[in-house]
Amino acid sequence: MTTARRHLLVIGPPEPWVPPEGHRVGRWTLAVRHVPSLEAAQGLPDAPGWDVVAFRTDALPPVGPSRTLEALRALAPEATFLPVTLRPDPRDALLFLKNGAYEYLEEPLEPAEFDRALAEALENQEAFREILELNRTLEAQAEQLRREKAELERRNRELEAVSLLTRDLASSLEPDQVLERLGGRLRESFPGRRTRVGLLERGRRRVRVLSPCEAGGGGADAASVAHLDPADWSAWARSFMRGGREIVGWPGGEPGPALARLHRNPFVVVPMAARGKPVGFLCLESPSPDRPVPEDEVSLLRIFADTAAIALDNARLYYTMRELSVRDELTGLYNRRYFLERLAAEWNHATRHGMPLSILMLDIDHFKLLNDGNDHLTGDAALRRLASTLLRNTRGIDTVARYGGEEFVILLPRTDAAGARVAAEKLRRVVGRTRFPGEHAVPGAKLTVSVGVASHPGTARTAEELLERADRALYRAKQEGRNRTYAWEERSGTAASV
Repeated sequence: MTTARRHLLVIGPPEPWVPPEGHRVGRWTLAVRHVPSLEAAQGLPDAPGWDVVAFRTDALPPVGPSRTLEALRALAPEATFLPVTLRPDPRDALLFLKNGAYEYLEEPLEPAEFDRALAEALENQEAFREILELNRTLEAQAEQLRREKAELERRNRELEAVSLLTRDLASSLEPDQVLERLGGRLRESFPGRRTRVGLLERGRRRVRVLSPCEAGGGGADAASVAHLDPADWSAWARSFMRGGREIVGWPGGEPGPALARLHRNPFVVVPMAARGKPVGFLCLESPSPDRPVPEDEVSLLRIFADTAAIALDNARLYYTMRELSVRDELTGLYNRRYFLERLAAEWNHATRHGMPLSILMLDIDHFKLLNDGNDHLTGDAALRRLASTLLRNTRGIDTVARYGGEEFVILLPRTDAAGARVAAEKLRRVVGRTRFPGEHAVPGAKLTVSVGVASHPGTARTAEELLERADRALYRAKQEGRNRTYAWEERSGTAASV
């Protein structure tokens, strides 16, 4: 069995109790240095880490037990101290022990007695070191547990945020609702932070950047919205549009001035892609002006981006399919089924809030002659030209639909009878001034339309009756010679020329 080596420093005059080099005490072998004074001990060039310092109290400056031990701790911070005195003093003994000395020894001191005190001091020191090491181990384990707990809590928060986002986005296929819910979860997961949603507008090949308010359904100020043209972006942005990874940006610098101007702090841009195609991006600003977005937040933003990309792409696909189902294939206008749905909704809104509502029904005059004198492709081209003319000359809130064959219908919310008559006459005259393919085959070599008008209130008790009144007014316009507008009048129970 090998013995451990311990270092003993003795300060004071030579004494019989000072052990020689290599002396065995219990299970330790001693490496002993003997110096006459504290100054000599402080001047040792190769002093080891002392385990025990034994000293004659009269060999040190008379500054009192507390100051004496303070000076010795500067020399040997981890040592155990054994003061030895020629003149025992109970007060000194109490102060030495109170300030950390292990034992207070008195001369004359036998070598065996010193060996006993030394062995006990070393045993005590060994136990204390084991306790310190155990405490350090426990503290390290506690710190590791705290870190693991914090990481687990962070991951739980992330999982909860992703779960809520997935639930929210899966519950709607309306693009606006998907954006609103995405914005809400971004604000909840990154409170008080600037977040942005970039949406790729495929038809125009540009990116629309929405502020957190707009992404959350609350509207956005002009300074917080931008349209970024990929052709004007910096090199990394063009790479991003080809499916690159996230990019770290700084205010006023890259990536691109248009996006950088929207931020005060460093930010990160994470791409959104679905089915191998870019959908847009999510952007998050750092909470600090002098450091980038933390990596754990970037990781969460990546998950948000992947989840949102699929939801937005599904919503876009659903919107496209829905549009195909409610659009007339030839003209691109809404079809009859969709028009009837809008009519029911607008009628309910108008009657509930006491607002006016009008319908225009248009029919192309002599359309059969146009088809017979040309071909059906020319007739189709004329129908498309009329559809685009109607769209250009109506409001955004109006619903323009192809009702069937060469018949069209327009729903005018918030429009009374007088306004409807003006709108009908405007459209009839615009059509009269527009050139149409194949119109040489109709009388007067000019394609024209007849228009029927019906308005609420005063004309009908139901939406179906309002539509029927507009149809009867159109029939009267056709009977009276075509290329004219007739409006239904409830008082006379018939349609009259406008």
